[in-house]
Amino acid sequence: MSTPLPQLDDINGIPTVCRLLRTKHAFGTFAEGDFDPWQTGESTTAVFWCLKTMDPCGPDDDFAHAKSCRPGRECFRSDDE
Repeated sequence: MSTPLPQLDDINGIPTVCRLLRTKHAFGTFAEGDFDPWQTGESTTAVFWCLKTMDPCGPDDDFAHAKSCRPGRECFRSDDE
């Protein structure tokens, strides 16, 4: 599995991930100053899934994860698509 290089959102420096990627951590609450964006993929407890397949793997049979569901992946979908 090759990991695409991260592209950062111009506004806040958060990595760009596929719009079909989901994780429960995306809807969590955090104490002030204790925020690590879920898009970085740094959580050791996050579970990711793809909305297209509704599985932990994307349409290309590779794992759905914030570090791999980024621009350059064959099945990546941006917010514009």
